[in-house]
Amino acid sequence: MDNNFNTQTDKSILASCLVDFNADIESDQKFGKDTLHLFCSPLFVKAMHILFDKNIATISCGSGKERGILPGITGFYDKLSDKNKAIAKNMLISNTEFRIGAEIKDDTSFGEFETNLVAIANKFTNQ
Repeated sequence: MDNNFNTQTDKSILASCLVDFNADIESDQKFGKDTLHLFCSPLFVKAMHILFDKNIATISCGSGKERGILPGITGFYDKLSDKNKAIAKNMLISNTEFRIGAEIKDDTSFGEFETNLVAIANKFTNQ
């Protein structure tokens, strides 16, 4: 039996599972900084906290595979300050949404993915 496997396929499957995290959330659960870990994968929590602290409204986080976009965090572009709009202008995925995304390649560790998202989130300013 061949124990070799397709590293990219397996890593892509694992990455999708990690970024499309599903938690059992009570229907009356309140969304807030202290509950972000319930709504998104652990890979997104640090970047989501940074955005939350900067008062940047987010829509979702995940693999983006259903929309053909990079794994990452989607936010409301039209709710950004002018300064933050300038930062996000190259991240637009629609007229009203921007995406803080990072590609997952063969040699990308999950720590590197998380670090990339945090670095991008840190570019934004308080609003």
